[in-house]
Amino acid sequence: MTIKRIAFISDLQSPFIDEKSVKLVGKFLRKWNPHRTIQIGDEIDLPQLGGFNAGTIDEMVGNLDDDRNFTQEVLQYLGVTDVLGSNHGIRLYRSIKKRLPSFLNLPELQYERFMGYDKLKIKFHPYGLDWAYGWTAVHGDSFPLSQVPSQTALNGAKRLGKSVVCGHTHRLGLSAFTEASRGQIGRTVWGLEVGNLVDLASSGMAYTRGYANWQQGFAVAYVQDRKVQVIPIPINNHSFIFECKLYE
Repeated sequence: MTIKRIAFISDLQSPFIDEKSVKLVGKFLRKWNPHRTIQIGDEIDLPQLGGFNAGTIDEMVGNLDDDRNFTQEVLQYLGVTDVLGSNHGIRLYRSIKKRLPSFLNLPELQYERFMGYDKLKIKFHPYGLDWAYGWTAVHGDSFPLSQVPSQTALNGAKRLGKSVVCGHTHRLGLSAFTEASRGQIGRTVWGLEVGNLVDLASSGMAYTRGYANWQQGFAVAYVQDRKVQVIPIPINNHSFIFECKLYE
């Protein structure tokens, strides 16, 4: 039986990407050749529609079309097959609802149509994606947040009763929780957070002041029937090691 290869990428916050890290991951994925590449959300930042820019010149003249086109190019370069709904993606809906609610039903303003995912042959999943037996992928913005890497995902796993891959925190980590009662071991759920690929020095990340508890990286998984192995891959100084090989 074929072992399927799945890749997970999150929080590009385009156009504020770390171009070196994105190129590094893209080159790796072309060699690794995953059956599916899932973008966990916040693929685009949409600062023009954010609350911080409301009523400012940035809201009026922001280069939204350029950001969208650039994001499409990045997703194609990474070979993304699926994108999940997220808090930055929903900025479009919230902005229309607040300013032009009568436009909400226009099909061309539905997020996946607006982003051109149908033309890119990318599937959009607004509420998450069950990608393997006992596993789901969601952006993570609805979970109780933790400053400890992987714990936000694990909080979600305990709530949902299944293992979780998420983003949103920009942190990278893997942890588990095993249920036990009266000497009987129960199920184990896993929480995986898949890091980010943003450039902390970019203008869009200036609010962090360089002190964010974030880790660059991504993750992969091997799936055979009901057996799943997930692997977080940290990126340090635009390099990482995977299966005894250095990528830089």
